[in-house]
Amino acid sequence: MDGENPLEARVTQWAAWLEHRGWAHFAVPWLAVLRVWGFVGAQVLWMLSPFSPSDRLPILAAALEQPDLWEALQHRLVEGGAPR
Repeated sequence: MDGENPLEARVTQWAAWLEHRGWAHFAVPWLAVLRVWGFVGAQVLWMLSPFSPSDRLPILAAALEQPDLWEALQHRLVEGGAPR
């Protein structure tokens, strides 16, 4: 993964995680919703992140602001091509 695009690396990681748990078919319709409403959710998470002890909220907020990430993840899950 040295020369791999960070977006592609994240999509690969999340697709493998969803497929491993058997959630790929469940996640696909929700990814379409995230592409539309993700920016709003990201703003809420950015506002909440100073009050959360978790360092994951800013990561998720940044991801929600990238509709290309969700589109690529949806495509990867539909195609079933998440490398293991």
